Amino acid sequence: MYMVKEKVSTREMVLYGSGGIAMNFMNNAATRLMNLIFVATLNVSPALMGTAMLVFRLWDAISDPMMGFISDNARTRWGRRRPFVVAGAVWAGIVFGFMWFIPLGWTEMGYFWWWLIFALLFFTGATVFIVPFLALGKEMSSNYHERTSICAFRAAGEKISGPINQGMPWLAAKIGAVFFAEGAVEYVNATGDVIDTPTLWGARVLGIVVMLAIIGTGIFAGISGKERYLEVAKKEGKATLKMMFTETAKNRPFLFLVITHVLFWFGISLVDFLGFFLNVYYIADGDKLVGSSYQFAYGIGQHVVALSLIPVVTRRSKKIGKRKTVKLGLCIVSFASLLKYFCYTPDAWYLQLVVAAFMGPGQSCLIVVMQSMMADVCDYDELNTGKRREGVYGAAMSFAQKSGNGVAAALNLYLLALIGFDSTLGGDQTEGAFFGMRICFTVAPIIACVIAYFVFRNYSLGAERCREIRKELEFRRGEV
Repeated sequence: MYMVKEKVSTREMVLYGSGGIAMNFMNNAATRLMNLIFVATLNVSPALMGTAMLVFRLWDAISDPMMGFISDNARTRWGRRRPFVVAGAVWAGIVFGFMWFIPLGWTEMGYFWWWLIFALLFFTGATVFIVPFLALGKEMSSNYHERTSICAFRAAGEKISGPINQGMPWLAAKIGAVFFAEGAVEYVNATGDVIDTPTLWGARVLGIVVMLAIIGTGIFAGISGKERYLEVAKKEGKATLKMMFTETAKNRPFLFLVITHVLFWFGISLVDFLGFFLNVYYIADGDKLVGSSYQFAYGIGQHVVALSLIPVVTRRSKKIGKRKTVKLGLCIVSFASLLKYFCYTPDAWYLQLVVAAFMGPGQSCLIVVMQSMMADVCDYDELNTGKRREGVYGAAMSFAQKSGNGVAAALNLYLLALIGFDSTLGGDQTEGAFFGMRICFTVAPIIACVIAYFVFRNYSLGAERCREIRKELEFRRGEV
């Protein structure tokens, strides 16, 4: 019989939620600065950078499940999750801090290999952090609604760092302009392009700041929370690789949830990546500082709205149910995406804040509730397999989010090359290029969310079914 205190303290939730800051930086910061530094500053081909994105997302397909397997089977004196959370934060933070000290004078392929190697190192460290971090959140409580509250604190951490993530191009350009522009030596590369060295130095300074934030908040997350199912896992014995794949693939609620998650993040990422290029080259006529400031303003608006609505979403989820909340979020994101075609205009850049006002609550509905639902999926899995495998399911959700981000980023970069975008032209892109960017920016997220909506209708774990599962599990192995 395992008797564990049911209530999770606010202190534990806050400490755990701070890890959302580190996780958000790990998922988004590198690709944000990649667009500014490698494509817009060093003039590396968007298609080449898109290839790099696909390579390290393929690596995620291997490293994420393996990290989940390792975490689930770990039996250290500090637990199955927390040692990896701390180690991953330190690893990813240090790599991020130094990945922007790019030597000048290299060829385009040289810059490609620099980015690819550092990205592989960085995202491997991120995997070591994120997979056990998400698993830890799933086992802090066995209560159906308290799980949503825990995920709300993590989502709040993500939204606190969201504006900084969104504004990274502007911050790097601004730091460069204020502190490094005076006396800067003009550098011309082998193809005759002038390199904006102040912006590069701004990215280096920003990289060090983000490094400290990742390490600090990651360590806070690593010392938080109880690994509620640690003793249960020790009694169960270790899972096998075969079980990791075969049993997980049989979990139908998981499959529907993870597909929905992939499609959602794909749609959201299209907003972020193409939004940067439209703001800089279409709305601001090629001015990186001005255009990235518009993107920063959008990010602040979106994340402030999302953060302020997290308590509302948490309460509504408890009243109308998790499934209806997710469906509502997908509908709101689809509507916000439709508005983008009309609100991203050179005549009134601030209209994009209308999009932010709708995108924020849509994101809150999905981010808060989906991770809570994964904890319910883990209960369903234990009912069928007799194993607690939060690590494997944390890996699945991590990979889903990173895949959605990565595929969207790679697709955007390929599309930019396909429709004729050329960063050396500044704001003098062809009308066809701008039109193609706007159509992709609007239509693709709507398609992704509509498909996700119909996939998610098959998800079957409602509140009543989850209560039945919990009672059965407690009958088998006692209350946890």
